[in-house]
Amino acid sequence: MKTNKKILCLPILAAIITIMVVSCGSMPNTKIYSLDIHYDVTRNELKPDIPIVIVIDSPRYLSQPFVAVRSNPYTLTILKYSKWQSPPVTMVAEELKKALYSIGFFKDIRISIITSRQSSYSLKANLTRFEQFDEGGTAYGILSLDTDLLSPDGENLYHNAYAKRIALAGSDEYTALAEGLSAALKEVMDEIRAATAKAIIEKESKK
Repeated sequence: MKTNKKILCLPILAAIITIMVVSCGSMPNTKIYSLDIHYDVTRNELKPDIPIVIVIDSPRYLSQPFVAVRSNPYTLTILKYSKWQSPPVTMVAEELKKALYSIGFFKDIRISIITSRQSSYSLKANLTRFEQFDEGGTAYGILSLDTDLLSPDGENLYHNAYAKRIALAGSDEYTALAEGLSAALKEVMDEIRAATAKAIIEKESKK
């Protein structure tokens, strides 16, 4: 009876192995995409001794690394095998940090997800969209980011809402999306750098 059981199990085991091989062979490769952004260091009259905290928030899906594609205003698809190197909210926070360092007068820049009373300047950011939007046969890269700069005494030095929509060229998976969102984010970061530098220089000159 033991021999018969072994003989019966062999076809079942072979079938399981075949299914596993076919399944693994048909699974698509996971592709990971990254941003490519560079900033020129600027010079100004302030010494590099000003601390600032970046407080950033986003919808839950932007705290995950998966590429998001919207086919209509009501439906958002999270792709399983196409990912960012880090969650979008993390990538944007790191870009904010790099952009602020390039201004030249920040000595300490910290990233936080918790809003609290600060003894330093704080840049509050809310990333609301970081995705591809397909419309009328054309793909777009969509970026939406709101920012508020607060002084150590709680004064709101500026509020800006940024919205970028860039038509994507190319068909190599989502490389065009990474290139488009890199360009969009660079434009936003340059605007944030200029606004932040202007606001803090004006604030510090009043001391």
